[in-house]
Amino acid sequence: RELGIKVCIDLHTPPGGRDPDSVYRMFRQKQFQETFVRVWEKMARRYRDESAVWGYDLVNEPVEGLVPDGLLDWRALAELTARRIRRIDPHHAIIVEPVPWGVPEGLDWLEPLDVPGVVYSAHMYMPFPFTHQGIHGNPAGVSYPGQIAGRYWDKQALREALRPVIEYQKDYQAPIYIGEFSAIRWAPGKSAYNYLRDVIEIFEEHGWHWAYHAFREWDGWSVEHGPDPKDPKPTTQPTDRQLLLRQWFEKNRPGSSK
Repeated sequence: RELGIKVCIDLHTPPGGRDPDSVYRMFRQKQFQETFVRVWEKMARRYRDESAVWGYDLVNEPVEGLVPDGLLDWRALAELTARRIRRIDPHHAIIVEPVPWGVPEGLDWLEPLDVPGVVYSAHMYMPFPFTHQGIHGNPAGVSYPGQIAGRYWDKQALREALRPVIEYQKDYQAPIYIGEFSAIRWAPGKSAYNYLRDVIEIFEEHGWHWAYHAFREWDGWSVEHGPDPKDPKPTTQPTDRQLLLRQWFEKNRPGSSK
């Protein structure tokens, strides 16, 4: 609040957590769905008058699997929860990500909620073999722009990957929030900078909200660290990725033209 930074409260792990197949247990046990709604009612009561809160991201990267009879699927649960929040807090944004994993193409199957003040969110990590190179079994040394996993990726390819989000905004006049995007810091040369520059410019073309993943979490995503994966210490001088984010964040200052 003192710094004028707005906070998005994200329920990163809902009641019950995930099963080994990554499905949230609240899509398999009714008690967890009931607890999910109660948790958000409690948070809405606590933060409804908090000016530093921008909105509530109902759950991070939902995965529902095959929902059994008697349980709500993600859209129905999100709408119920959003309605309960709105009874308590009429002001803050309510953010909804699509299944599975909040991927852009998930919006193709998400009908907008009949609740005021909902913002629709996606996470942008495509192409995954580039952004996650050197982890999760992906080989390192993958450059952007360039040939990645059998396809040439550049800014236009990124724009096409985000086409579901662009169309969703156009079709429903929906506010959009890219809740996560990143590129691993050891991508070759200026690849990570080039990727972040291009995706941010696309976000800005369409007037989307966005948040970089992540600040002082795991250092693989850190813009305060250099390209050496074996170096756990922040750099003494700002990286090109850090300067890029600062350039855009500067536009949020009061009196800026953006």
